[in-house]
Amino acid sequence: MKQIGTIVIGAGQAGLAMSRCLSDRGIRHVLLERGEVANSWLHERWDSLRLLTPNWQSRLPGFSYKGKDPDEFMTMPEVVRYLRDYAGASRAPVEERTRVHAVTAAGAGYRVETDRGEWHCDRLVLASGACNIASVPALASQVPAGIEQITAIDYRNPGQLAPGGVLVVGASATGVQLAAEIRAAGHDVILSAGEHIRMPRHYRGRDIQWWMEHAGIHATRIDEVDDMRRARNVPSLQLVGSREHRFFDLGGLAEMGVEIVGRLGALRDGTALFSGGLANHCALSDLKMNRLLGTLDAWAGSCQTDSNWSQVGQ
Repeated sequence: MKQIGTIVIGAGQAGLAMSRCLSDRGIRHVLLERGEVANSWLHERWDSLRLLTPNWQSRLPGFSYKGKDPDEFMTMPEVVRYLRDYAGASRAPVEERTRVHAVTAAGAGYRVETDRGEWHCDRLVLASGACNIASVPALASQVPAGIEQITAIDYRNPGQLAPGGVLVVGASATGVQLAAEIRAAGHDVILSAGEHIRMPRHYRGRDIQWWMEHAGIHATRIDEVDDMRRARNVPSLQLVGSREHRFFDLGGLAEMGVEIVGRLGALRDGTALFSGGLANHCALSDLKMNRLLGTLDAWAGSCQTDSNWSQVGQ
């Protein structure tokens, strides 16, 4: 059994950031990574995906984007390279290809069982990611055997799909992007949309992420949120890593030929049944969008000094 003060499980952006902070404080530690640095970005993302945040917003402790395209959006290979550069610059002590099987309390510390032996530590940081296990609804078991099912984690590109129609379930950022890509590849596509939030990529001349950062939306603390459970269930914004379109929403998909239907409610005798609440979900989406844009407008209106207003713009 190996002994060390602190173990960090996961060598993605969260684990690497924690490692840098620990190193800056002289705290001895190790990162245990099931694959390689930035493993999820390398192996569990589709080929055409780009970050939804502009390059200038890519910042980690002691490290930030220094390239020549601050307003563009990183591709997946660029994200992997960025994180690996960060690991190298931080001299992160990563034990790659070390899969953690179990963590148990052991006295005042923890026993960590891996496929390469056991570790014991006093402090443990879980940085294994929030999106590395696909959320598959129970009704998936009712899908007829002849219909192939694939999650966004396993999807890479339209070339892996069999000929024929495709049903995309979910209309947040992932769903709208995949629906558009698969439709552009020539498939008939139905998009099943439940709760979602329509949002402009750019607003009043700036990227929406600029507004949310400078208005303090991203810096909201837990104690400032009325209902954390509800907040954690808010859908991701309908955005795409591109400045070409102001909106990437259901209307745009419909113009591409994607059929939009309500939430997938059940499967009976091989027939998919969809909710009739699509109009209500769309109305609620616009309500949430306009509420956020109203908050940004109010913040812009509060910037009365010339120096602040020159940054905000009109």
